[in-house]
Amino acid sequence: MLDFDLIHRKMARLNMYLEKLGPVMKNSFAAYQENEYLKFSTERLIQLIVECAVDINNHVVVETNNRPPEDYRSSFSKAAEAKLITAELAQKIQGSAGLRNVLVHEYMDIDDRIVYDSVPLMMENYREYLKQVNKFIKQRKKKES
Repeated sequence: MLDFDLIHRKMARLNMYLEKLGPVMKNSFAAYQENEYLKFSTERLIQLIVECAVDINNHVVVETNNRPPEDYRSSFSKAAEAKLITAELAQKIQGSAGLRNVLVHEYMDIDDRIVYDSVPLMMENYREYLKQVNKFIKQRKKKES
């Protein structure tokens, strides 16, 4: 059974992280590179955004009687199979799971340019993700009532 409260809490967190990530783009790349605090904050926010989405994906996939995703990346394609998001969005967004893995596991090899350049895409794609999840929830609640 879908836990709509859980999904809404995760969506609220994800939205908050997106709001905090937005101001990064007010900085030039040079300013970003020079500011360790900004870099670390950006990296952590990206990690948290992906993890919130993956938590939502995993919950919906499992609760709609599908096999659980094997990893962060596949959670997006599985979410599309469960009709949580479109296949097109899953394709666009699944690369962020790879970025999250680099940030978490290969932190010594982080390319600042890749992280900085990913911010506008993260903002766009995850805002769309939230819209699609919200639409899914509304449709499911309507079916259940």
